[in-house]
Amino acid sequence: MIGKKLALCFAVCFTISFVFFQQSLESIATMLSFGYIFEQHHAAPWGVLLLCFIWLWLKREEVLQGMRTESYSPVFIALGLVLLAFSLLMPTAGDFLVFQLLLAWLAVFIIFFGKGMLIPAILLGIYGFSISFPVIVEKFAEFPYSKTIILPATWILRWLGYPLESQEQWISFLSSSGEPISVLIKAACAGPATMGVFIAIFALMMLDIPLPRRKAGYVFIFGVAGTWVQSFIRLIILLLVGYYHGEAALWTAHYWTIYILFPLWYLIFLYVYFYVYNSHSAL
Repeated sequence: MIGKKLALCFAVCFTISFVFFQQSLESIATMLSFGYIFEQHHAAPWGVLLLCFIWLWLKREEVLQGMRTESYSPVFIALGLVLLAFSLLMPTAGDFLVFQLLLAWLAVFIIFFGKGMLIPAILLGIYGFSISFPVIVEKFAEFPYSKTIILPATWILRWLGYPLESQEQWISFLSSSGEPISVLIKAACAGPATMGVFIAIFALMMLDIPLPRRKAGYVFIFGVAGTWVQSFIRLIILLLVGYYHGEAALWTAHYWTIYILFPLWYLIFLYVYFYVYNSHSAL
């Protein structure tokens, strides 16, 4: 019985996708290109989404258990229809195209399987947060968020003797070869995308191998601080590369440093997280 319902659910999802989201599917295909993901710094949302799917697979027995529960309820059907309508009407662009499509699929899933929605809904919420957080920061806290990284970076480099000047969100300097360089440090440079990714992955870890509430708070604060520090170190590296090797080298470093620093930082965080978890388990 559940197999037939699942097949029908997939059929409805694919029909809705090709009827209402055909342009979105074409855009998503483009978003899967190497240039879009890596050169335009869009690896983070796909990485979080991949982790969510892995976590969903690991929890498939719990999802199936919820799907087997009798779930034809007016409440679930109404909720599914409301979410489906919202997914069809919401204005989207960029990474939100994927969220819109997945929301429509979740709505159909809720109509068919009701109580089985819990884990998929949580995972979609985590993914939605990871792509929403940088957008919210850039929209409502663009200037103050960027200054959290501009002020300490320029202060340290000036203290070390580098001739930097900062005005608002601009940092200007002459390279060692005399080339004038000016860079605009937007909120995105301060790492809201990586912060959103960190919080999303932390939420997944807490769902799977939870820490005690108090220790989780300390570890979370440590993780937030460390994620900010790796963004700060990245800006320092970019400015030093620009100073010693010119603007072209600065932008080359800008493209690739994030894919080196954040994974290295998260390995450190994983060690701390599991050390705290194992220490608690040993008590």
